Amino acid sequence: MRDLLRMKRGECVMVYGDPGADPTVVQATVDAVEARGGHPLEVWYRIHGPPGTEPPRPMAEAMRTSDAIVEFARTYLITTRAFQRALEAGARHLCLTAMDADMMVRCIGNVSLPALKRFGEDLTQLIRRAKKALVTSAAGTELRFEFGRRPIILDTGECITPGRDSYLGGQISWAALERTIEGTIVLDGTVWPPDELAPLKEPISVTVRRGRITGIDGGRTGKVLERWIRHFRDRRMSNVAHFCLGFNPGAQITGRILEDERSFGAFVTGIGSQQASFRGGYTLARSHLDGVTLRPTVVCDGVEIERDGSFVHPALASLQGELLAGRRY
Repeated sequence: MRDLLRMKRGECVMVYGDPGADPTVVQATVDAVEARGGHPLEVWYRIHGPPGTEPPRPMAEAMRTSDAIVEFARTYLITTRAFQRALEAGARHLCLTAMDADMMVRCIGNVSLPALKRFGEDLTQLIRRAKKALVTSAAGTELRFEFGRRPIILDTGECITPGRDSYLGGQISWAALERTIEGTIVLDGTVWPPDELAPLKEPISVTVRRGRITGIDGGRTGKVLERWIRHFRDRRMSNVAHFCLGFNPGAQITGRILEDERSFGAFVTGIGSQQASFRGGYTLARSHLDGVTLRPTVVCDGVEIERDGSFVHPALASLQGELLAGRRY
């Protein structure tokens, strides 16, 4: 509450979970709100649908009228109209979807926030200046795209600005110019949803042309993903919505997508719904999924930023060492 949410005395803070949330962290957060003089609203709900399914009307209204929202639910609401309306009303939203106590300790409590912020700010500046990127991996990824002048969004975990959303620290994200996204993405860490794929037991190869998925290959897991996308009967579910780079030194591949996509050096592809904050050319879809590529090599305008999952650019190499050394285990 103190470091990430900067909660003020008297604020109304909604803390919500679903059957996939850890009651321990929900209760601990509610207790922390109360201890700092806030008014906690603890909500448990059950959504019968994938991420992006709208919550019940009373819950949507509670979100809209809260000063701050902390999300622990596994079936997250960040691609819903209710979420967008809450931001428009001035709520600040911290997404910690599916976080359990162990993940909270490893990815927040044992991580140096100042070191995380310094690394993230320097990485953001490098990517913000870039025009083109080539992403490859030993598993077979070969992807090209252009950045345009769209925002590069840095997640430090701090959630202090009214009307803004924030997420677990240790990631930057952006929407590339859709028509320039071309190539093959091999997902070999995690894909979620659907539930049965996280974490991956075999890689999935995704072919992309002009920002849209045109083919999926990968044995049984590839077929599961393809069926899941097709069952929505929504053309927008084939949109490549965003990319990310992860750098949380405590994150591991666990099957919890919020953590998996922040594992150190991971390259992430978001598919389906595209949030308005990306200022991209796509819109919300029926749902959204994320896929993780491990140990990528990222080259921007001919300069290596990352090689085989390690940040090698001179502006990042020493900071990487500081960030990894700053883990408090």
